Order: sequence, then C-alpha cells, then structure tokens
Amino acid sequence: MTNADEKFPKRGVIYAATGEAYLETARRSVRSLKKHSPGLHVTLFSDVEDQTGLFDHVIVLEDAHIRSKVDAICDTPYEETLYLDTDTLVREDLTGMFDLLERFDIAIARVILWHRETHQTYWKTPMPPMFTEPNTGVVLYRRTGRMEKFLADYREAFYALGSNNDQITMRELIWTSDVHYYVLPEQYNKRVFEASELIYTDRPRAKLFHLLLLRPQKNPLKRWLSNLLR
Repeated sequence: MTNADEKFPKRGVIYAATGEAYLETARRSVRSLKKHSPGLHVTLFSDVEDQTGLFDHVIVLEDAHIRSKVDAICDTPYEETLYLDTDTLVREDLTGMFDLLERFDIAIARVILWHRETHQTYWKTPMPPMFTEPNTGVVLYRRTGRMEKFLADYREAFYALGSNNDQITMRELIWTSDVHYYVLPEQYNKRVFEASELIYTDRPRAKLFHLLLLRPQKNPLKRWLSNLLR
C-alpha cells in the first residue's frame, strides 16, 4: 500500500509485474526509460521483492493476478501517469508525452490489427467497428473528476466481465464516458513491423517498442534476440 505521508511528484511512470520473470522484464524496461527520461519518477507494483534500486518506489501487489495492471492503473500515486507494460523498451525521451494531458484526460494507441474478430468483442454496448480497441500496454492519463469515475468503473467492469482482456471494457468505457480521449501514434506503442520497415521506411522512428519478443522467454535464442533490441 502507498504511504499516505509519502510525497510523490506530479508526474510519474508505473509498472505492474507479477512473478520474478515479469519483474525481470520490468527491470529491462525501466533501465531503458531511465536512460532516455532520467527525470521521471517510477513506481513498481509487484508481488515480488525488488532490491535493485531501479525503481524509485515499490508498492506491494496484494491478491496479484494476471491483470494486476488494472489495479495498478487505478491506484497510481501520481496526478499524471504513464503506465507501461513490462514488455516495453523505451528508445527516446517520453517526457513530452505528458504535455498531452494539458488537453486530454487519457491517451492510448489503438490495436493495430483492430479488424480481427477478437478485437471487436464488446461487453454490454455495441460499437462501430472503426472505434478501435485500445492497446492498454501504454496508457497516459491524469486524475480529474471525470477520470476518477472512469478508473473506478474500469476496475469494476474488468472484474464483472471476468475476462483476462481488460481492453474490452476499456474500449467500451471510453465509448460511453465523457473523458477526453486521444489516440497515440503507433510509434509510442510499436507492436507490428512490416518487412519493408526493416529495409527502408519514411515513417517516424519508433519511440517505444511493445513486442511479444520482450516478454519472458524460455527459448535461449528468443531470449538472446530480445536482449539485442535497442
């Protein structure tokens, strides 16, 4: 739990890591974050003790589960928060992202393969297919009156639905709420590469990788390849 007397800066980054394997990927991610954005305060939510000193603050995850990120997002100690999944790698300074919160309550990139049936699932409210499912691996948001209610509804809806996919309810709540929502460019949550991008592209450089390869890897070759990413 957060100590009520502890002073936190206005802005900060949070991670949620359950188990040692995911904590190790969070350590790799936060190293890249600190390299490019050393001024950002970082809080880790975890059910595993971390003694590396990489995180500025640690909050113990109680009743940890596969989507403890939902609880972490709702319990952020910051007024303005950037949530990052542990399978991310920061490649440039992310401090400027927070400027979006002068205008918007929440900013998330869309799911790239949004047309697939799995990303068109809804809970209670049908939505147009082009209202794309958000990818909650990177979530920038601020605490406002609107967002306090939104976050409470987000947690409640996730547990009520009983799915491990928190993006279903996040999409629906954005659609039905009055929060001011901005769609981040894909470069701030780079999930998919086309083969041509490895040769040449005039697209902007990816600011933040969010790749399956960055998840805990048992395969030695995949683990080696993931450690090559910069």
